Amino acid sequence: MAALSSKAIYGLAAMHVLSHSPHGRLMQVREISAMTQISHGYLEQLLSILRRYKLVVSIRGASGGYKLARSAHEIEVIDIIEALEGPFYKIEGNVGSSLILEYYWKEIEEKMKALFSSKLSELDQAYQPHFYDI
Repeated sequence: MAALSSKAIYGLAAMHVLSHSPHGRLMQVREISAMTQISHGYLEQLLSILRRYKLVVSIRGASGGYKLARSAHEIEVIDIIEALEGPFYKIEGNVGSSLILEYYWKEIEEKMKALFSSKLSELDQAYQPHFYDI
């Protein structure tokens, strides 16, 4: 069974923190690291990849840092995963001569992509407190 690596999980955590930066304020790596418990060095690697995929922008200097390149309403979770991991879920190889199996695997691919098509801004809505959380 396929699983998401720490790259995708930590990258999503960093992007979630950046999505809560007031007024798109730049956040320094040490701030994001403290909030996510991701090591400074690993976080820099992740943010560098996310910058190449134009999901974050960075400004150098003492008052520099990172911020989202677009609104959290425009970034899908799958964008982050695929930037860090490559194509998220792709059936590769010969699926046989059966059109039924070909259709089945194509449907699985579409369902997996749909599962992670949530916008970054929607992540907080997934948390529904229960009475025992109070």
